[in-house]
Amino acid sequence: MPETIRFVPKELTDAAKTAISLEVEGYNLYVEAAGKSKNPLGKATLSAIAEKELLHKKAIEDFYARATGSEVLIAPGERKQYSEKIKTEILNAIKGPLEKAAVMEDAMMKAYEVSMEMEKKSYDFYKKIAETTGDPEAKGLFNFLAKEENIHFDILQDTYLYLNNPSEWFHKEEKWLVEG
Repeated sequence: MPETIRFVPKELTDAAKTAISLEVEGYNLYVEAAGKSKNPLGKATLSAIAEKELLHKKAIEDFYARATGSEVLIAPGERKQYSEKIKTEILNAIKGPLEKAAVMEDAMMKAYEVSMEMEKKSYDFYKKIAETTGDPEAKGLFNFLAKEENIHFDILQDTYLYLNNPSEWFHKEEKWLVEG
């Protein structure tokens, strides 16, 4: 039985196209930066986030397909929180000893700064679409994507701090021990 076509405002289909572009841009940035990194934590973090960007792209493409009447590739309820276990995935990818004093490469530092800015830009875009659309499925998708990008930003920020200043990272992470 053919899929029922929903009428979706052009602004929403344009937002989906922009979102796909953001995810592709993010994926390419992360893959390139991971390929250049000599630090195992930096490489693992960027590679893990790159994979999540592909999953986000797929979710957006599936939404777009449903919105425009194309073949449905996944059911709307099957969307997973892709980034929930990303820290565990990263740590599993770098099993083995890390250098006690992680040295942040200049290129890696710049890649993290650009990556954090990109995640913030994507978060802001997705949040705005979620807040302004009247389409419940689009609202759910773009809220989901905003949450994912926020998780990515937090992970990038934490890793950046660890790679750039491990003692400050440990102080921040163990602050509850001092304050408790």
